[in-house]
Amino acid sequence: MNEPGKIQIALRPLRMRRSLLFIFICLSLLVPPGTRSQELQGIAAVVNDDVISMYDLYARMKLALSSLEIQDSSEVYKEWTPQIIRLLVDERLKLQEAKKQKVSIGKSRIEKAVRFLEKQSGVEEGKFKEYLALKGVNFSTLETQIRADMMWRELIERRLLPLINVGKEEIDEVIGRMQQNKGKPEYLVAEIFLQVDTPDEEKRVKATAEKLMGHLEEGRSFQQLAHQFSSSASAATGGDIGWVLPGDLDEEVEKALASMVTNQVVGPIRSLTGFHILWLRGKRISGSQGDVSIELRQIFQPLPPGASENEIEIVTKRVAKLSKGLSGCKAMAALTDDSGASLSNDLGMIEISDLPDNVQKVVRKIKIGKPSEPVVAGGGIMVLMVCSRTEPKSTIPEHNQIADQIESQRLGLMAQRYLRNLRRAAHIDIRVE
Repeated sequence: MNEPGKIQIALRPLRMRRSLLFIFICLSLLVPPGTRSQELQGIAAVVNDDVISMYDLYARMKLALSSLEIQDSSEVYKEWTPQIIRLLVDERLKLQEAKKQKVSIGKSRIEKAVRFLEKQSGVEEGKFKEYLALKGVNFSTLETQIRADMMWRELIERRLLPLINVGKEEIDEVIGRMQQNKGKPEYLVAEIFLQVDTPDEEKRVKATAEKLMGHLEEGRSFQQLAHQFSSSASAATGGDIGWVLPGDLDEEVEKALASMVTNQVVGPIRSLTGFHILWLRGKRISGSQGDVSIELRQIFQPLPPGASENEIEIVTKRVAKLSKGLSGCKAMAALTDDSGASLSNDLGMIEISDLPDNVQKVVRKIKIGKPSEPVVAGGGIMVLMVCSRTEPKSTIPEHNQIADQIESQRLGLMAQRYLRNLRRAAHIDIRVE
């Protein structure tokens, strides 16, 4: 029998070896093919007084490429390095400014964000670290990204939000525009936005947008790519920017939306500020949640197959005579033939837009409880009566919702300018291509 002390001593090195082996495997997964370990200690970029190491670059590259689900290769790393280094530079600028303004984020908020990503990825609760490790992704890299995003949002809300004052006139203007647009399409949109700050960036950013579009066409998750690559504040919500009306977005973006069908993804589209990839998640008619619903009743007399004009006229006169003087659906329901069978049918509640065009024109005009003129439809002659009308609910939001929407749009633009100014004022030395 072994002594307890000796058993423990014998197990410690084994456990240590296993732990070191696991760490070595995880680190090796982060290293791109053809990269020597000493290269990871090199400098990828300097942002003011902060160094972005080659290890930082490769770790973030691994995180971003995991959402693309593409095989590692030195060519892939070289291809994506410019975009990833740009994201890392912006991330450092955000963290530096947030710390300068004494912004901090509690651990519980980061954990909540991780749980959201865990759920979005369809991973079992509490297994996200293991899930990332299997993909060769360092969990601390994801935490850094989340912390930077959350600190930046906290900063802009603290510094910029108090500068925004949405007046009643602005809200009334939006409501007026919504009313003018009533009956026109309204779009539920998500986007991946890649900002272009200088003409020198045009070619590179466009190429990145085209590559992302290619991956989306292969079935990659739009929300994951938006989260990893989009420059917009909507990246935090998977690119979702909600319902938009004509006039809300850039002209070129709106032109593209007008020709899209639900669930279609298009791009890249050049706007004044950069390239957009759009996902049309839904479409509706502005100002209502549907058409008017009516409770409808009819008197219907069938026509013989291939009925002559004379036969049509006879049946039309018969139906007109039956409905003459009727007032109210109860009176129509009481109509019977010689055998006592009802001469009318209850069609129930129905949206007007679901009816044939010629019938729509009739029921939109007649008053409740009054018979229509005879109509040729469905292989016969009918007289229609509207028993009740239900107007659709308006989709025009409340004043406070409109104020929040204006505030959010303005805050997003101000945040983009803030980051652009930080970038211009910073000392940025990028040492990789």
